[in-house]
Order: sequence, then C-alpha cells, then structure tokens
Amino acid sequence: MEVDFVKISPTQNMTILVTSPLDRANYRDLAEKIMAYDNVYAEQVGFVEKALNPQALARLQMAGGEFCGNASLALCAYLVWKDSTQANAGEAPRKVPIEVSGLDDLLCCEIKKVDGYFLGKIQMPLPEHCKDFCLEIMGKNYCFPVVYMPGISHVIVYTDLITASEEAIADALMSNLDLITKEDAFGVMFYDKKHSSIKPFVYVKTAGTKVWERGCGSGTAALGAYLAYVSGKNVKADIAQPGGIITVEAEIVDKKIVHITIEGKIVIAAEGKAYL
Repeated sequence: MEVDFVKISPTQNMTILVTSPLDRANYRDLAEKIMAYDNVYAEQVGFVEKALNPQALARLQMAGGEFCGNASLALCAYLVWKDSTQANAGEAPRKVPIEVSGLDDLLCCEIKKVDGYFLGKIQMPLPEHCKDFCLEIMGKNYCFPVVYMPGISHVIVYTDLITASEEAIADALMSNLDLITKEDAFGVMFYDKKHSSIKPFVYVKTAGTKVWERGCGSGTAALGAYLAYVSGKNVKADIAQPGGIITVEAEIVDKKIVHITIEGKIVIAAEGKAYL
C-alpha cells in the first residue's frame, strides 16, 4: 500500500501525519508499520481526516483514538505550511481551528512562522480532576498524583522521591492501567523539580505503543496544571525535555484550572510517500 505522509517535529516529538484518506479500521496496523524503524520511523502517528464541524479546517485522528497536544500542533503547522496564503516570518500568528480525537470541542492553535520553523501555541483541554494513585513497587509504597485530562491521563513522578528505576515504575503503572484510568492512553512524567525538566513516557493500549518521548505536550500541560493545583497560583514555566523546551501556562481560580496553554517549536521535516 502507498500512502501520503508528512513528518513533523514538534519539540522533537517526531510525528507522522498520514494525509491519504483511509479506513479507520486499518489505522492501528498502518500506524505500527509506518512508525517502525525500517519505515518512516517516528514516535507517534496521526491521520488527517475531513472535519465534521464546518468551522474546523481538518480533523486529527490518532491511531489509538487518544488526544495528543503535540500532534495537534503539528497538524496546525502543516495546514499553515500548505496554505498558499500562509503567514510570512515576523507576521502575527495564524489562528487554526481543528477537530481532534479524544475531544468533543474544537481546538484552536496559534501558528507563527519564524525563519526555518514555526512557533505554535495551543489552548489545551482542561483537566477533569487530580488525585493520588498508590501502589507498591519493589517493596516500597508510592503515591503518585494523576492528572485526568480528556483523552489521556498523566502520572507525575518526582524523580528525587523514587528509588526504583524509571523503567520499573513505568512497567508497574502500565500493569495497573485499568485501575488508574478509564482512558486508553496514559503518560508518566518523570519530573526533575530542580532543573524544571521532564522525561516523558507514553503508553497507548489500543495502539500498543510504548514510547519514551522526546517531548510531550499534554504531559507538559498536565504538569503545569498540577503545579498550579499544589501552589494555588497561576503558573508559567519553561519545561525542558529531551527534545527541547515546551512553555506551559496554567491559570487557576478558586482551586479550579480555568485556562491552560502550551507553546513550542515545530519543524516540517519531510513529506512524501510511504510503502506499507
């Protein structure tokens, strides 16, 4: 099978967007093949569909039906890049509304063209709630905060408080997925408070993917929301991750998150045909 694709790097969270119209029933198998090391190779795959909402320019459907902030930014940047009237470097950001799997409402990105790349900012879905999940790992009891967001849940792990390896903790949490969340996708954000950095791990059960990501948009948003919860104050933070920095802003009113955005660098890496 021959499919059209574009490969995009939002904070090095390498994302393949398949632009050929395909049957959703085949998404999982196709995603597994195209993201493999011996094919196009990436951390995640999304499929570009025609939107149902006339206000949206396109729909992003992830292989596992989950929500993904970085892939959403990737699609918005791609739509601006393909538009013959795209903004020039230095001009005001373009507003790009899209539909995204895992969400019922429209999502709107602001995409600004910079020399050689795009700068993307997106309003993220608000967390539904936050609570601790406790379990025993290698003989020690841990309680980790879990931020429940539409389409994905994220576990926040402070690296200075763990003695087990990050891999052991990720495996233990995956084994308890059904107890942690009803969502098909979840992430583990290993948070180094001293250096304001995270090491993101994301598991999507339906797609069968387990990835130590270079950057995680929804995980960064979840961390920003959690920091606002515990401080009771608005948060703006540059969160370093293996692929670069994602800036998160979270606004809290009366112990409730009312607004959250992430912003990061997006590079169009390649466009072509994949043979599956």
